[in-house]
Amino acid sequence: MLPSIEIFGRSIPTYWICALTGFAVCGLGALLRHKDFRDLQQVDITNACALMGIGIVVGGRLLFMLTMVPLVIRNWDILRADPHLLYEILTNGLVFYGGLFGAILALYWYCRHYRLDHKAFFDYLAPLFPLFHVFGRISCFLTGCCHGQVSERFGIAFTNSTSAENGIPYFPIQLVGSFCNLLLFLFVRAYEKKHHREGKALTAYLVPYAVGRFIIEFFRGDEIRGIYFGLSTSQWISLFILAFYLIRLIRHRPRSRAPQTA
Repeated sequence: MLPSIEIFGRSIPTYWICALTGFAVCGLGALLRHKDFRDLQQVDITNACALMGIGIVVGGRLLFMLTMVPLVIRNWDILRADPHLLYEILTNGLVFYGGLFGAILALYWYCRHYRLDHKAFFDYLAPLFPLFHVFGRISCFLTGCCHGQVSERFGIAFTNSTSAENGIPYFPIQLVGSFCNLLLFLFVRAYEKKHHREGKALTAYLVPYAVGRFIIEFFRGDEIRGIYFGLSTSQWISLFILAFYLIRLIRHRPRSRAPQTA
């Protein structure tokens, strides 16, 4: 694996390189998409994206810390004696769903605060969410985190991972997730183009992603992400998303009128 790269004598984590690459590619994608959203001001797009970046970090870190609570409780005596180790555990990771919701809330707040059309902004940016995630999962593979189950036939053994045991072949579920996100990007982009300015792009992203994430989690092998009642944290969040949209669909379905008699 390649958890870091030496550049000018400095060790740069590959997840930061992948993140910057993802931001650059998404920035290019945003420029190309702007021709269909010319009424959105560049200054608002820039400010909103910067605020979303903060939301990604804050939300992702907070949810990661929540998933670490059971681990901290089980090892409290050890961690209490070494506060630095406790700090490392609580601050050395991000959870995608937390970052996603942090970005969504940041964008929604910005639009509401400045009285902008939030549906237009979500339609504009939603296809870029899975595109950025493509690079995020590649960084997970290079770092050795978020790995799959042990697989002698299809597994890839890590050599420099700090998150998984080196020398053991793990199924590269990170690359599967990256490919699925690429397909999801193409789907959401095509869906938004067909339903342009209808405010449906975010739903077109969240629902398929929740289904796919729920399935992919069964192939993950890292217990650190939190398992509750047989399901991971992300699976419970996926079920919540699907339940939310199912209830919303039922509440907003067209009601048939009773036949009138003369």
